[in-house]
Amino acid sequence: MKLKLQNSRLGKIGLLALIALVFSGCGSKPAVKPVNLVVWSVFEDGAQFQPLLAHYQKTHPSATVSFVVKPVETYEEDLINALASGQGPDIFTVNNAWLPKYLDKVVPAPEALWNYTDYKNAFVDVVVNDFVRDRKIYGIANYVDSLALYYNKDLLGSAGIATPPKTWDELQRDTQKLTRQSQLGYFNRSGVALGLSSTAPGGQIHRAEDLLYLFALQKGGQSWSPDGSTPLFGQPSQNGLSQQPALDAINFFTSFSNPVSRNYTWNTKSDYSIDAFANGRAAMIIDYSYARQLIQQKASNLNFDVASVPQPDLDNPEVNFANYWGYVVSKQTESADGAWEFLKTISEKTALDQYYAAHKLPSSRKDLIELQTQDPDIGVFAHANLTAKNFYRPDQRKVDALISKMLDDVTLRGIAPGTALGQALGQAGAITIPRP
Repeated sequence: MKLKLQNSRLGKIGLLALIALVFSGCGSKPAVKPVNLVVWSVFEDGAQFQPLLAHYQKTHPSATVSFVVKPVETYEEDLINALASGQGPDIFTVNNAWLPKYLDKVVPAPEALWNYTDYKNAFVDVVVNDFVRDRKIYGIANYVDSLALYYNKDLLGSAGIATPPKTWDELQRDTQKLTRQSQLGYFNRSGVALGLSSTAPGGQIHRAEDLLYLFALQKGGQSWSPDGSTPLFGQPSQNGLSQQPALDAINFFTSFSNPVSRNYTWNTKSDYSIDAFANGRAAMIIDYSYARQLIQQKASNLNFDVASVPQPDLDNPEVNFANYWGYVVSKQTESADGAWEFLKTISEKTALDQYYAAHKLPSSRKDLIELQTQDPDIGVFAHANLTAKNFYRPDQRKVDALISKMLDDVTLRGIAPGTALGQALGQAGAITIPRP
């Protein structure tokens, strides 16, 4: 196996990493039609992906796989332009919320290669829900990242809090114990980083929109109608948990930035949420597994741990929220069967077991999660994947922008939560994409 590195520039895009792995075997039966694949990705580099490629090489020694790392800032624009010109990759990565937007540009797995039942039994529910349509498999995920509660052990201990909060009520109670505000309006210590959007003029909350989706889902909230034509997040929950789950979520979330609320602990003078946690100005944040590395880079000696996200109560099943990336096969590829054989092979249990040994990531496969649950770094996130859901969005960027504006309308512009929700619903109805 040869590893070849190439550098290139595309317009104003920075340096790209093109990693070509060429497999050749001795004594193996020549392939009738050699498979040559180009894979586009973000975040994962060739070195990280190498264990999966090595696993594929064992049974496909004559295949060629070129792995191209694209900058996330321009990734979707690059991808759309490449597909429009007919020069796109055979396989490309998408966020787990993007499939509705790309469904007409990808091809499902051949049923003879991979049937729905086997796929459903292998992967956690959120992967199946995100990448299966009409029992057809449209993508795979090498990992799943769900939310967890990061907490500063020293700050909680100093406030007499022995264990992190498990419920919404406990989170509010602990926040009130932990919060310290100066006479100038600054929070010397915030109990938890909640209340503002990810685009607020200050005190931005990392992936605030995801936190709102989490809280709405925990109250039994719906997203869109099954056919993708109508937003339903203003409707009562189907399981009877709440008559207004989205409004409950908005009121709970924004209470932490409401000056007249007992939960008031966050405002535009606060730091960015991850920075605030790292510098000790926030005792708790809700974030993904990759936030651990960011926090450790900023504050290597910080005494913190992670716990499951608080639930509205402990009488109902846990609900979490997942945000991750998967791989799909382009409809333009000349090697659809070969591309799907590649994706199926690199997502096998043996392949991902080796992958996780080299890179600590929460598993997308059910049969590997049990092995991860005791891991001090990713165990909480792996367990969360078993109860993780997604909030269906026809167009992730547009809907997230609506939710961000809705939160700012409530917290910064004084618009009543019900009014802001109604406005968001009206605008969301104009960006629906029919869902097969």
